[in-house]
Amino acid sequence: MHKESSSVVSEKAAKYMTMLGKHFARKVTVEFTETQAKVDFPWGKAVMEAIDNRLNFNCEADSEESLAKVKCVINDHIYLLKEVRGQALDWQAV
Repeated sequence: MHKESSSVVSEKAAKYMTMLGKHFARKVTVEFTETQAKVDFPWGKAVMEAIDNRLNFNCEADSEESLAKVKCVINDHIYLLKEVRGQALDWQAV
């Protein structure tokens, strides 16, 4: 299993987690709790977690190629969030 994580800083971390989760839920399965959204993409999984002013992204997939697809979806959609639009995600292996 290949895993990487990243995060962005935002005062609206919980709101943005919910917005992204609802957006993804139009096409894939998403499970919500108060502080987490678990997204089941066709290529792998992503867990978004809002903690204080930080939105964490933990992604995993069976291959490097599939992990790259999951990260690409997260990277592309982070620009929907006005407050964090200028922040680049710095992915780190877990």
